[in-house]
Formats: sequence, structure tokens, C-alpha cells
Amino acid sequence: MIDLKKIGIKRIITTIFVVSGIVAFMVFSGAIKLGSNKGTVSGNIVVWGTIPYNVMQPYIDQATSKNIDVSYKIKDPITYESDLINAFASGNGPDLFIMPHENILRNADKVFEIPYASFPKTQYESTYINEARIFLTDTGILAIPMSVDPLVMYYNKPLIASSFLIGAPKYWDELLDFVSGITVSDSNGYISISGVAMGTYENISNAKSLLSTILIQNGNLIVGIDKLTGQKKSYFTYTDDVIDKSKQALNFYLSFSRKGNKNYSWNEAVNNSREKFISGELALYFGKASEINIIRKKNPNLDFDVTIVPQIDGTSIRSTFGSMTAVAISKHTKNIAAAINTASKLSGKDISSGLTKDLSVAPVRYDLLRNKPDDAYLTTFYNSAIMAKAWIDSDYDATDMLFKNLVRSVNSGSLSLGEALHRANSDLDAILNRTINTTIKNRITEVDNNV
Repeated sequence: MIDLKKIGIKRIITTIFVVSGIVAFMVFSGAIKLGSNKGTVSGNIVVWGTIPYNVMQPYIDQATSKNIDVSYKIKDPITYESDLINAFASGNGPDLFIMPHENILRNADKVFEIPYASFPKTQYESTYINEARIFLTDTGILAIPMSVDPLVMYYNKPLIASSFLIGAPKYWDELLDFVSGITVSDSNGYISISGVAMGTYENISNAKSLLSTILIQNGNLIVGIDKLTGQKKSYFTYTDDVIDKSKQALNFYLSFSRKGNKNYSWNEAVNNSREKFISGELALYFGKASEINIIRKKNPNLDFDVTIVPQIDGTSIRSTFGSMTAVAISKHTKNIAAAINTASKLSGKDISSGLTKDLSVAPVRYDLLRNKPDDAYLTTFYNSAIMAKAWIDSDYDATDMLFKNLVRSVNSGSLSLGEALHRANSDLDAILNRTINTTIKNRITEVDNNV
């Protein structure tokens, strides 16, 4: 009889993972054709997510096979993460969970990492957009991306034409003259018609995504890696050059809310930016691709178009912020092979093509993005997806408050731009240390204990 204690339970678990990795490689590489050789993998797989049931269920049915029964449980976005943590703690968690990239990275210690021996890094990078590299570690892949919701620029065509302007600006520096030709304000600073919603925070939808876009375009990664410790650290004040570029970017953003400036077009008293755009009183609105149906529904008569966000003139690298959704495999799953098989299907070409259209977002697979749709809006979404970028946002609410304080402290005059950036840098390091860096330490400890 085999003495399990002598062999070591940890070694047995490691062996199981290695074997599962071989199965994963066969699935991802195509050695096992999904839908064929069905006797290879079997079992019941539970998937959690926040995508509406009526949208997701047809694709769950598509992922279900004769030997693998896949079920979907929709979760409340507000309690989803805490529900997931509690479920794992009680041993009742799902096999797969679909989440925004920020949430998956924060919960990396609950994820089964797919080793590169199973899904080669080069194959992953040639399959998915550059932003998807945010899931790569030194040893494997934390999640498989499913879709991306890029930040784009909506613009009111009649409002722009009425100001004798042609089209929307392609570069940020064009905004200065552009908005001055459109914005209508009185001597008291009341703004009835606005060229662009920039300069404040709380009344601007997607303000963090917009600020992230501007900072990233100016060379600020926001979060990077400490080469000595391997942990995440704030890059707000990484180098003097980064500080200078960040100051320029933030000063540009804030200038649109400074009364007396030529480009004054927004203040804290104005209605929410998306609502003002829908009402026809805002020329340029920075919104997510998925918002297009909301805008259409609220004002069917609004004559608008969509284009990529402005870029920095003179640079060859284009970028925008993208909110990515992915499927992660629970390390607690009792059927790793079936979980990998199902994750592969849910992130595969067939399901991704239909699901992204239903959600009005963009695919993350190059084989889908190469085939640009006839719809002009979707073409913009696809192009924006290709150049999308993100940063490691390990606590969405906390960093939202961080950006809000950054903007408000400068606008109120309580801090200079430099002081505000240094405070944001310290605050972001504190957020990282109590969230994802703790997760990294837990994962390292777990690996050491399993050796």
C-alpha cells in the first residue's frame, strides 16, 4: 500500500497540477479539438459572473458538451467579490469566475495559474491584445481575456458643425481652440454649452479612465514593478522625467475648469458629463464603447458619431484605456481539466465573437480584430481595443478616491501639482501594499510550502 505521508501530499498535488497542465496544453494548442474526443474530459463546471443571465446563458449552453455540464450563476456586482471570497472559504466556490481584470489581479491567490509549459507565453501574446499581458506572471497566466471595453470619444455632429468646425479633434493640443469655439458661458462662469468635459472629477463619467489614458500616453505606467522585491509600486513619481510629464498631463486636464482660460469649458456645477452629452449640450464625451446603446436609448434623436480618443501629436504610439473582462480558473476546483476546457471555450473565437457583439464591447483576440466590421462604430471600438492599455488597479474604489483627491486638492489650491502627485504616489503604494502585494506574498509562501 502506498504511504501517502511518506510521498507527501504537496508532491501529489503538484503532480496533479502538472498532469492538468498537459491537458491544458492539449486543449489550448488544439491537440484536443473542442467538441471532439469527448471522452477525454468530463464533469460539472460552475461559472460565476455579472453578465446578465439572458445574455450569457446561450453561450453557457454552447460551452456545455455531452460530458461537461456547465452552469452559470449571476452575481450582484456590489457583493460579487465578497461572495466569492466567502464561498472559497467555505469550500463552495465556483470552478470559473468571470471578472474585470482589476478584480482578478487582486484575487490572484485564488487563481489556478496556467503554466507556460501548457500555454506558451509567445502563443498567448500572439493571440490576445497587448493589454492582456497584464495577466502574465514570471511563471504563467492568471486568466484568459474575453473582452475589452475601450474608452472612446463620442461627439455631437450638429453642435460641432454649428461652430463652423469640421469633425472631431485627433490630437489633444487641438482641443484648446476647438472647445473655445463651441463653449457658451456667461460672466459668472455658468456653462450652457460645453466643448469638452475635463478639469473636474465627480461630475465626469469615466474620469479615472480618462486621466489614466492621458497619463499613460505621457509615459506614466501608474503602477510598475520593484525590480528588487518583485512587488508592485506606484510610478506616479518614478523618475524626474515621469514627474514632469505627469505634471504637464494633469495641468492640461485641469486647465479646462479654470475660469478665465481660453479653453474654459467645465466646472463642478455642470451636470454629469454623459447626461449633458445626451441632452445635446456637450460636444465631446469620453465614454466606454458599451455606453453606445444607453446613449441611443436615452436620446434616439441625438446625431452623434464615435472616434478614437485624441493622441499626443508627434508620437507614433497610440493608446487608450481599456476595461478588460476575463475568465479565471479557481485553484479550488475539483476538476481542473474540465475547468480549463470550459475556460478555453468561453474565451474562444466562436463565443467571443457573439458575446462581445451582444455586450457592445470589443473582442480581445487578434483573429477577430483583424476582420473589421462594416459598422463604423464597431470599427472604432475594434481599433481602440487593439491599442488599449491598463494598469494594475488593485482597489478600484480606493484609487477612485485617490484620483478624486488629486484633482480636488489642486483645483482648490490646497496642494501644488508636485505635492499632489507625491501624495498620490504614497497613497497608491499604501493601497498596493495592503492588496495585491499581500496577494503576491501569499502566493510565494504557498509555492514555497508546496515544494
